[in-house]
Amino acid sequence: MKTLFAALSVLFIASLASAEPMFLAKQYTRCSACHYSPTGGGMLTPYGRLLSHRELSTSGAAATAPVAGAEDDPHGEQAFLFGALGDALGPVHLGLEMRPSHLRVGFPGGTFNQNLLMNMDLIGAVQKGGWTAYGSAGREPAAHGLDTRFISYEHWVAYQSDDGFGVRAGRFLPAYGVRFSDHTAYTRAYLDLDHQDQVYGLEVSDTMGPSLLQVAVSPGKAEAFRTSDGHTGFIATGRWQIDVTPRTAVVGSAAYRHATDLDPKSGAVGGAFGFAPAPRISVWTEVDAHLQTEERGGMQWVAVNETSFEAYRGLWLKFSPQLKTAGGRPGFSELRRLALEADFLPRTHFNLDVSYYHDHNHTFEIDSNTLLTQLHLYL
Repeated sequence: MKTLFAALSVLFIASLASAEPMFLAKQYTRCSACHYSPTGGGMLTPYGRLLSHRELSTSGAAATAPVAGAEDDPHGEQAFLFGALGDALGPVHLGLEMRPSHLRVGFPGGTFNQNLLMNMDLIGAVQKGGWTAYGSAGREPAAHGLDTRFISYEHWVAYQSDDGFGVRAGRFLPAYGVRFSDHTAYTRAYLDLDHQDQVYGLEVSDTMGPSLLQVAVSPGKAEAFRTSDGHTGFIATGRWQIDVTPRTAVVGSAAYRHATDLDPKSGAVGGAFGFAPAPRISVWTEVDAHLQTEERGGMQWVAVNETSFEAYRGLWLKFSPQLKTAGGRPGFSELRRLALEADFLPRTHFNLDVSYYHDHNHTFEIDSNTLLTQLHLYL
């Protein structure tokens, strides 16, 4: 039981890079301001790299603003491999991402420690005339008893018109709610928005002034097609965001998942509100209702708050209380979490993250504590 608990904890707590909603404090309300993916996460665009260097890192500040077109300079510090390849790649943009980490889990009866390389991915993108081709390939963290394998978490082709209409097809994580950088956050892990919950599908989006609408449909999760494990079933999601001010956003979401051989039909609906009362503070709160049918039916509520404060340029401190109710379902537990995090971005190509989680299973009165230290290298 002790070994099983530790193994499950490792699989549960490992996190991959993603978008950072805390940058709402810097007046960035949309993931696509810095990322190729319209739902956030993954490789930064040249503009996103330059922004990370000049506006977000501790030592990258400059007395003057960058000139127009500076993000296209392939020789700057923010460029791939510190600009070692110059413009040899032409229109192809590459990124190399690694995350060596140390994990310590404390639970009733003992502790578990492990050093691990959470991910090592090569990501590439090409953009031309409104079209974007994007793909990743890398090492998947090995679970206990399984060999390491290589995987492409995302690969898709998208088109974005000048009037705001967009379409995307391939493997991607569908838009829903707020994409917190920690994929184990309750509003991600328990709503099938974890790091392996991408779908093969079609996504349509429309930007209308301060609002953004995204709708996706899919025949099922991407991993289900690879493993043929009975999880294939129609999935549809919708997300609507309106930017009330440069530092205030409201998000509404809905999701539907048809029954599969292993899971009953389910759906979710939720809302999120983000605001930045000061240039160094951002507050996001998301609440979702999750409904399943059949014998495990009942409403389950999930809520997450993430309050971030930039204590010093490039040093962000986060406080995140989280709740998942049992929803009256037999065998389901009520969970409570308090997460504390320090995210330090000293330079363009690396940042250090230290996270502490205190999880309480209210149904069985069990506590666990997790300390996760990560060095994020983005070359």
